[in-house]
Amino acid sequence: MSGLLRLSEAARRAAVKALAPAEPIVYVTAPDPREAARNAVPTLGAGVLLAVLSLPIAWACLTAVWQAVHNGGSLILPALFSLLAVPAFLFGLYLVCAPWAAYRRAKDRVVLITDRRLLLISIRSGVEEALSGRAILGVERKSVERGFGTLEVRHEAKGDEAETTLTGLDNVMAAELAIRRLSLDHSVTIISPVH
Repeated sequence: MSGLLRLSEAARRAAVKALAPAEPIVYVTAPDPREAARNAVPTLGAGVLLAVLSLPIAWACLTAVWQAVHNGGSLILPALFSLLAVPAFLFGLYLVCAPWAAYRRAKDRVVLITDRRLLLISIRSGVEEALSGRAILGVERKSVERGFGTLEVRHEAKGDEAETTLTGLDNVMAAELAIRRLSLDHSVTIISPVH
């Protein structure tokens, strides 16, 4: 319960609102936004590389399209390359925004683990994702740096396997242990024989 007291007032209200009656809290935290942004820096690097490499190609292709339109040449090849280079450049710009997006998402998120489920709660809009113990297939600790860590939670999603990444968690080992216990407590179903 002490983790609940460390949350902001809005985060506390969102966490309490998401709880079912008599549902005990095992672990609760708000991810650190700076750590979440730090984890997204490699994506920023990939975005810069993609944008820098595709910009000259996109510029040359668009120039070739412009000249083909004015001189009456063939548009097929320049337009085809433009359709590849321009989206690559725009996708690179999109990836450049990854740390900022991770920062904003972490500021709005609460991770709550009870004895029944794992909840990812948005402070503004409520429960984003609720995973029961039966749905959780496994958890893996990816990194622990400066007291914060990243967990990857594998779970069932509509009959398929999905993965949710939790970044910027303080006391990540306690979160990992709570998720493991949650998934193990509900993983075995005993079927009694019918007589």
